[in-house]
Amino acid sequence: MMTFDVKVRERILKPVRDVFDAVVDPARMANYFISGASGPIEEGAHVTWEFADVDAKVAIYVLTVKNNSEIVYESTALGQLLRTTIEFEADGGNATVVTVTDSSFELNEDGVKLALGQNAGWTYTLCALKAYLQFGVNLRTGLNKRLTDVS
Repeated sequence: MMTFDVKVRERILKPVRDVFDAVVDPARMANYFISGASGPIEEGAHVTWEFADVDAKVAIYVLTVKNNSEIVYESTALGQLLRTTIEFEADGGNATVVTVTDSSFELNEDGVKLALGQNAGWTYTLCALKAYLQFGVNLRTGLNKRLTDVS
Protein backbone atom coordinates (compact mmCIF):
# COMPACT_ATOMS: atom_id res chain seq x y z
CA MET A 1 0.00 0.00 0.00
CA MET A 2 1.33 3.42 -0.95
CA THR A 3 1.38 6.12 1.73
CA PHE A 4 2.08 9.83 1.94
CA ASP A 5 2.74 12.46 4.61
CA VAL A 6 1.20 15.83 5.44
CA LYS A 7 3.65 18.69 5.98
CA VAL A 8 2.72 22.21 7.15
CA ARG A 9 5.16 25.09 7.82
CA GLU A 10 4.93 28.56 9.31
CA ARG A 11 7.48 31.29 10.07
CA ILE A 12 6.97 32.95 13.46
CA LEU A 13 8.74 36.16 14.44
CA LYS A 14 9.99 34.90 17.80
CA PRO A 15 13.21 33.11 18.84
CA VAL A 16 13.22 29.31 18.80
CA ARG A 17 13.24 28.98 22.61
CA ASP A 18 10.02 31.04 22.88
CA VAL A 19 8.24 29.03 20.18
CA PHE A 20 9.43 25.68 21.56
CA ASP A 21 8.32 26.61 25.10
CA ALA A 22 4.86 27.56 23.80
CA VAL A 23 4.53 24.07 22.30
CA VAL A 24 5.63 22.00 25.31
CA ASP A 25 3.92 24.01 28.08
CA PRO A 26 0.21 23.10 28.38
CA ALA A 27 -0.68 26.44 29.99
CA ARG A 28 0.71 28.27 26.96
CA MET A 29 -0.80 25.71 24.54
CA ALA A 30 -4.24 26.64 25.89
CA ASN A 31 -3.77 30.06 24.26
CA TYR A 32 -3.80 28.65 20.73
CA PHE A 33 -4.37 24.86 20.54
CA ILE A 34 -5.87 22.86 23.40
CA SER A 35 -8.18 23.72 26.27
CA GLY A 36 -6.30 21.51 28.74
CA ALA A 37 -3.69 18.76 29.14
CA SER A 38 -2.76 16.13 31.68
CA GLY A 39 0.85 17.35 31.62
CA PRO A 40 3.64 18.90 29.58
CA ILE A 41 5.26 17.38 26.53
CA GLU A 42 8.24 15.43 27.89
CA GLU A 43 10.07 12.49 26.39
CA GLY A 44 8.38 9.21 27.34
CA ALA A 45 5.22 10.93 28.64
CA HIS A 46 1.67 9.78 28.00
CA VAL A 47 -0.34 13.00 27.72
CA THR A 48 -4.05 13.58 27.22
CA TRP A 49 -5.06 16.76 25.42
CA GLU A 50 -8.57 18.17 25.87
CA PHE A 51 -10.39 20.06 23.13
CA ALA A 52 -13.47 21.50 24.87
CA ASP A 53 -14.76 23.16 21.70
CA VAL A 54 -15.38 19.75 20.11
CA ASP A 55 -15.79 17.80 23.38
CA ALA A 56 -12.83 15.54 22.59
CA LYS A 57 -9.77 14.15 24.29
CA VAL A 58 -6.68 12.93 22.46
CA ALA A 59 -4.03 10.68 23.98
CA ILE A 60 -0.47 11.06 22.74
CA TYR A 61 2.71 9.17 23.52
CA VAL A 62 5.79 11.39 23.35
CA LEU A 63 8.68 9.54 21.73
CA THR A 64 11.34 12.25 21.42
CA VAL A 65 11.94 15.75 22.74
CA LYS A 66 15.08 17.54 21.56
CA ASN A 67 15.16 20.90 23.32
CA ASN A 68 14.47 23.80 20.93
CA SER A 69 14.73 21.44 17.96
CA GLU A 70 12.22 18.58 17.63
CA ILE A 71 9.22 16.84 19.17
CA VAL A 72 7.95 13.46 17.98
CA TYR A 73 4.79 11.80 19.29
CA GLU A 74 2.30 9.14 18.26
CA SER A 75 -1.47 9.00 18.55
CA THR A 76 -4.35 6.85 17.34
CA ALA A 77 -6.93 9.66 17.56
CA LEU A 78 -7.82 9.30 13.87
CA GLY A 79 -8.40 5.56 14.19
CA GLN A 80 -4.94 4.71 12.88
CA LEU A 81 -1.42 5.12 14.21
CA LEU A 82 -0.15 8.56 13.30
CA ARG A 83 3.34 9.89 14.00
CA THR A 84 3.69 13.66 14.31
CA THR A 85 7.05 15.40 14.09
CA ILE A 86 7.34 19.08 14.99
CA GLU A 87 10.62 20.71 13.98
CA PHE A 88 11.88 24.13 15.07
CA GLU A 89 14.50 25.90 12.98
CA ALA A 90 16.01 29.31 13.70
CA ASP A 91 15.63 31.76 10.84
CA GLY A 92 17.92 34.56 11.94
CA GLY A 93 18.03 35.53 15.61
CA ASN A 94 14.38 36.46 16.09
CA ALA A 95 12.39 34.13 13.86
CA THR A 96 11.55 30.42 13.85
CA VAL A 97 10.29 28.15 11.11
CA VAL A 98 8.00 25.48 12.56
CA THR A 99 7.36 22.40 10.41
CA VAL A 100 4.76 19.80 11.37
CA THR A 101 4.78 16.46 9.57
CA ASP A 102 2.11 13.79 10.07
CA SER A 103 3.10 10.32 8.84
CA SER A 104 1.58 8.44 7.18
CA PHE A 105 -1.69 8.24 5.31
CA GLU A 106 -2.81 5.54 2.91
CA LEU A 107 -3.16 6.68 -0.66
CA ASN A 108 -6.89 5.97 -0.92
CA GLU A 109 -10.10 7.95 -0.45
CA ASP A 110 -10.20 7.58 3.34
CA GLY A 111 -6.49 8.40 3.70
CA VAL A 112 -6.85 11.53 1.59
CA LYS A 113 -9.86 12.71 3.64
CA LEU A 114 -7.94 12.23 6.90
CA ALA A 115 -4.88 13.98 5.46
CA LEU A 116 -6.89 16.96 4.27
CA GLY A 117 -8.36 17.32 7.75
CA GLN A 118 -4.92 17.16 9.34
CA ASN A 119 -3.55 19.68 6.87
CA ALA A 120 -6.35 22.12 7.71
CA GLY A 121 -5.97 21.49 11.45
CA TRP A 122 -2.22 22.07 11.51
CA THR A 123 -2.51 25.13 9.28
CA TYR A 124 -5.01 26.64 11.73
CA THR A 125 -2.90 25.62 14.73
CA LEU A 126 0.31 27.16 13.39
CA CYS A 127 -1.53 30.36 12.43
CA ALA A 128 -3.05 30.48 15.93
CA LEU A 129 0.42 29.90 17.47
CA LYS A 130 1.77 32.79 15.38
CA ALA A 131 -1.12 35.08 16.40
CA TYR A 132 -0.57 34.20 20.07
CA LEU A 133 3.21 34.62 20.11
CA GLN A 134 3.55 37.63 17.84
CA PHE A 135 0.42 39.59 18.78
CA GLY A 136 -0.93 38.13 22.05
CA VAL A 137 -4.17 37.11 20.34
CA ASN A 138 -5.99 33.91 21.31
CA LEU A 139 -7.85 32.71 18.21
CA ARG A 140 -9.63 30.04 20.31
CA THR A 141 -11.60 32.76 22.13
CA GLY A 142 -15.24 32.40 21.21
CA LEU A 143 -15.05 28.78 20.04
CA ASN A 144 -17.45 27.79 22.79
CA LYS A 145 -18.95 29.06 26.03
CA ARG A 146 -16.45 27.27 28.24
CA LEU A 147 -13.50 29.00 26.55
CA THR A 148 -15.10 32.46 26.65
CA ASP A 149 -16.44 32.56 30.24
CA VAL A 150 -14.81 35.37 32.18
CA SER A 151 -14.89 35.18 35.95
